[in-house]
Amino acid sequence: MSAALWGLLFPLLFVAGAVALARTIGSLLRLLDGAVVARVPARSGERLSVPAGRYDLCIEGRTFSADFLGVRYALHEADGGAPILVHRKYLSRTKVSGISSTRVGTGWFELARDCELSLSVEGMSPKAQQRASIVVQRPIGAGIAIRVVALVLCGCATIGGLVGSVHAWLLP
Repeated sequence: MSAALWGLLFPLLFVAGAVALARTIGSLLRLLDGAVVARVPARSGERLSVPAGRYDLCIEGRTFSADFLGVRYALHEADGGAPILVHRKYLSRTKVSGISSTRVGTGWFELARDCELSLSVEGMSPKAQQRASIVVQRPIGAGIAIRVVALVLCGCATIGGLVGSVHAWLLP
């Protein structure tokens, strides 16, 4: 292939990779925002309306804080007080981190019918309760994994297109 053809193909690869990268990031952000069913402050007595289905239970707080160390929390049906069995996650925890906050999936539960849940929290300081939240979200582990692979591939295409363009245009 001639250098002129490579000089055309690599910039196209760079542009395609950059566009795909931006779209994948947008898709990941929409997935994270759309998965949240309920978010309440991490205080006892808070109520969550949750439809029937399988959900992940997450804690959300400041990045690099110790707000949740030693904290015990539970969910109960608001009307009858029956406890909701929350299965702990050990191997497949999801973690979403930003600059100021981090959300970690700690367990999952399943509801056979729509119900209102009551939150019980023990061992958290009042100051930490103001900063922290309990989040109920739809399971998104597989969606995150697919988008991470897509991010890596799009990033490789973008970098490869940039390096190839420089090589084709500047180096004989």
